Amino acid sequence: MMHTIISLFVAFLVAFGLAQELTTSIIKASPSSLGPHSPVDTPSSHITDKRQSSGSGSLFDVTPHSFFSSSIGVLGCKINTNRVAYWPDEVDCDNLCVKLTNVTAGRSVTLLRIDHSGGAHDISYDAWNYLATGHPAAPGTAIAGGAMGEVHYQYLPADNCRSLITDGSGKLPLMGANSMNFLSSCLSRDTWVGKNYQLWNINDSLCHKGYDEKCTLAAGANQATCPHALGSGAAVTIPNPTDHKVMNIEYPTGKEVPA
Repeated sequence: MMHTIISLFVAFLVAFGLAQELTTSIIKASPSSLGPHSPVDTPSSHITDKRQSSGSGSLFDVTPHSFFSSSIGVLGCKINTNRVAYWPDEVDCDNLCVKLTNVTAGRSVTLLRIDHSGGAHDISYDAWNYLATGHPAAPGTAIAGGAMGEVHYQYLPADNCRSLITDGSGKLPLMGANSMNFLSSCLSRDTWVGKNYQLWNINDSLCHKGYDEKCTLAAGANQATCPHALGSGAAVTIPNPTDHKVMNIEYPTGKEVPA
C-alpha cells in the first residue's frame, strides 16, 4: 500500500514539473510578456526605429516648428532654415535628407534632418504650412497647427538636399568649435557627411558670434585650424553673415523675425 502511494506521489511530481516547463515556454514565446512599458523587442518599437532612421513609411504626428536650431551645430545662415526636420531620432551621418508628402493633397517637401527633438516629428513652420495648405507660412496664408492627416516620408540620398545648402558649396556647414563629436563619428567610417562637410569659425548655429571664415581639419586631427584662433570670436558679433541672416517665422502669424 505504502509503495503504491509513493509511486503515485512521484508521478504527480513529474507531471507537475512538465506542466511548469510547458507554461514557461508559452510565456517566453508571447510578445505580451514583455509588458506594456517595455521598449525591447515589441513590434511597435521596431516600427518606430525603422520609421525614424531610414527607409519610408507613414506619420500622423507631423507638427510645425517655428525656431531654428541644430543639435549637431549646422549653421542656419548657410542653409534654408525653412526646410528642416526636427525628429526624435539622433541625427545620422548619411540619412540627412527626407522627403515628406501630404498623402491627401499630394504636395511634397524635401528637408534636412539636422536636429534631434524631444519626441515630436516637427518640421519648419513654412514647410508644414506648405504641406497643409499649398502656401508658405506668411501673413495672410499662415495657419495654426492642426491635424494634417497621413504624411508619407521617404529618406533620399543626401545629395538630394544639396540645394538646401545656400552658400553654394553643397557641403554641410558645421561649427568648427562645437560640431567635432558629431563630425568625428562621421569621419570614422565611410559617410556622406565625412565627405561633404565644411567647418566654420562661427560660435553658434544662429550665426550671431564668431568669425565668418572657413576652417580646415587635418587628417587625424581633433581640432580645426582657422585664420583666427578657433572659437576666439565669442565676443565678436557677426552683423551680416556672408550668406544670409537667420530668420524665424513667427507662429501663427507668419511674420519673419530675426533669430
